[in-house]
Amino acid sequence: MCLGSVGRVLRTWDEGGVPMAEVDFGLRVDTACLLYHPEVTVDAAVLVHMGFVMEELDDERASDALALRKEIAGE
Repeated sequence: MCLGSVGRVLRTWDEGGVPMAEVDFGLRVDTACLLYHPEVTVDAAVLVHMGFVMEELDDERASDALALRKEIAGE
């Protein structure tokens, strides 16, 4: 099982041949490596684990994951 965070891609760029993304996680913005999913584009919902985008999520899965996170946090 992967313990990852769901976020939205704000921008992408190439860093020395490695595709990277700036991802908005709601409470913070951080960078993630797109090496496993270089096709990800701006505004895509993604699952990030250990600084790597592990999966691109459709809007329904992203919404479900964010709702579960809020429920767990007691929001």
